Amino acid sequence: MTGHTDSKDENRKAVQAAGDASLREAFLSENSGRILHLAGKLLNRPVTKSDDEWSVALMAASEALDHYDPEKGDFWSYASVVIKSRLLNLIKSEQRSAAEIAVSPDVFTGEATEDDPELSMKLAVQKKTAVEAADSGNPLADEIFALQEELKRYDISFFDLTECSPRAEKTRKGCAEVITAFFLPPPLLELLKSSGLLPAKELASRSGQSRKLLDKYRKYLIASALILDGDYPGLAEYLEGLRPKKGRLRAFRGSWDR
Repeated sequence: MTGHTDSKDENRKAVQAAGDASLREAFLSENSGRILHLAGKLLNRPVTKSDDEWSVALMAASEALDHYDPEKGDFWSYASVVIKSRLLNLIKSEQRSAAEIAVSPDVFTGEATEDDPELSMKLAVQKKTAVEAADSGNPLADEIFALQEELKRYDISFFDLTECSPRAEKTRKGCAEVITAFFLPPPLLELLKSSGLLPAKELASRSGQSRKLLDKYRKYLIASALILDGDYPGLAEYLEGLRPKKGRLRAFRGSWDR
């Protein structure tokens, strides 16, 4: 109960700080420790106020104040996404000699490696965010924030997806069949959204895939279905490997066959 109150208080202060220069300075100063902690956690090393990363993270937190919408969630959830994007952009600019992947995946996960046979959706999003971070508004970061908020009711974090994404080709095809089954008539998205649970029995019957696969990749399947059903065009690009063949999904209300 206290944590919720604290979040509401922080959100209120953030809104006030956005419109007043002196309050902004005070808000950022009071939360300098939090900003340093976020930067250090993302980079997996200590960050001090003498580091360039501190300046970038501080500017990102100030930028988040300008774009924060309290109706969409807590301020620091949004600010952390902006800070991640800006730090990725900094790292990218410092490692331009790396042709394809400027940021090592383990900067954020500590698990993935560059020679993985299938880079996860999270890594793909990180790379694109690094490229787009310099653009005003960074729509991909906004999509990530919005998806994180939507995933909360399913007890899923966007950054859980790196651990539960299918990598083997056979498994990816199986997941594609399950996701296709979500949108076959009658579509199962409403059942998912109303219950907050993966309709595993119905999906297994429609797709012919095992309950074991559905249970193992529950988070990924839910997130993928929500991305394809929602207003997430940037994130949907990274589900290309799960897209069914043209003509397979006439009932889908989105744009797989564009």
